[in-house]
Amino acid sequence: MLIWSPRIFRAFVAISGILGVAALGVYYSVPLPVPAPNAALRDIVNFGARFHDRIALDAWLQAIGSLLAAIFLLALVYLAKGLERLSGWIASFGIAMVLAMALLDVAITLGALQGAVNGHPATAVVCFDLTFVFVHVFPIVPAMATFLGLGALLLRSPVLPRLFSWVALVLGLGFGILGFAGLFNPRANGATIFLLSLQEIWIVAAAIVVLLQTEKRLTPVQDEYLEEPGNLA
Repeated sequence: MLIWSPRIFRAFVAISGILGVAALGVYYSVPLPVPAPNAALRDIVNFGARFHDRIALDAWLQAIGSLLAAIFLLALVYLAKGLERLSGWIASFGIAMVLAMALLDVAITLGALQGAVNGHPATAVVCFDLTFVFVHVFPIVPAMATFLGLGALLLRSPVLPRLFSWVALVLGLGFGILGFAGLFNPRANGATIFLLSLQEIWIVAAAIVVLLQTEKRLTPVQDEYLEEPGNLA
């Protein structure tokens, strides 16, 4: 049975957050020449066939990156004793929705890819169209709930400096407002993508703080819980 000390636990979750953002960074930073939303059927099928391996790799990076980032965010809830507070439950629920949305986007992407390769153009087009829905759904509830919950929770916890709490609250409000606006004005989607970049910066910065913080940053209750045999294995 593996027993982790608080230091090893912090290192594990911090590295998870950093690696998760790194994977997502590669996913977002090297864009593919994706056809326009109103592209012809032939263009969509040809795109899937031409960039098959690259699309599959991007899907893997999105799935793994989202999982690792979710592990780190849930660890923040744990360190802040969030399961004893409503804000912690809201944050946890939001994190679960973020991961579910990311995996749904991956499934839709792979569905479009499979349809193009297997000669099922209708499947490819439907899944391709659905990939453009993600930017509308993600900020409205999953991202907003995650960062509003984290912001409120961390305001009353010594896990991170107070600045992280306020930035998280701003991110949560920003996601909610821009998500709603994006339903009616496509220009708002560009600002949403900017918030996604700030979200990744927030995660990396928080992970570095967790990695470097001293033992005194954790409460005695958390120290005892982490050190008790069988509590983390």
